[in-house]
Amino acid sequence: MMLAWSFAARMIDEVARLLRALGKNRYVAEVDHRIHWTVDAALADLPAFAPHALAFAVRRDDDPRLEVGSRDPTLWRAATIDEVIAVLTAFWAPGAQAEAYQLRLAELLEENGFELPEHDPFAGDPEAPSFPELILLDWVLLAVDELDADQHAGALAALEAYGGEIETPSDPVYVEGPTIGLVELTAGAPLGVLGSDLEIWADGPFGYIDYLFRGVSKAAKLVDPPVAQVEAETE
Repeated sequence: MMLAWSFAARMIDEVARLLRALGKNRYVAEVDHRIHWTVDAALADLPAFAPHALAFAVRRDDDPRLEVGSRDPTLWRAATIDEVIAVLTAFWAPGAQAEAYQLRLAELLEENGFELPEHDPFAGDPEAPSFPELILLDWVLLAVDELDADQHAGALAALEAYGGEIETPSDPVYVEGPTIGLVELTAGAPLGVLGSDLEIWADGPFGYIDYLFRGVSKAAKLVDPPVAQVEAETE
């Protein structure tokens, strides 16, 4: 069961600090961030994205069977958190340049046969997000039985406070960022400010996640601790 947690992060720099703090946390076992090819193409005039846009253009020319509008996982490339933050900054920063990137991205999606979504930013169905998701943010936390009594004493104490026994202690704990598609990149942060607190989803034991996310929020220097959105539960 995934549960949404809202973080007091609405400014670009707050979002950046939050994402970096989460990725660097000692409870994180794996990080997987991905960027869709259309994002690289839209930002092709930026040095960080030009090589990726060119490589994809060459691949597309060389492989006429490539279905660029499909769910082929190779249409998303692995990305660093710095690249993800650079994408968000490019699309969310106030000014004409961001507006040009937003327009170009919408044109690319339309030109390649994608249906343009119409929902409000960050208000799509989390169980059936609009296709394609343009930025994928995923983390895997240590399973409960991988926590060290000394190194992870805080989380273990929090688990004990919330009941202690876990039915499946060896299961990895998954964390997902918000759905970020066309609407979120083009209309999600007018004048560089999100319309609501950023939400991150997690499926682990409540005490574990609460402890971890409070620590991440503090490390990111956010003004308030995260809040679990109980009404946003999904099966």
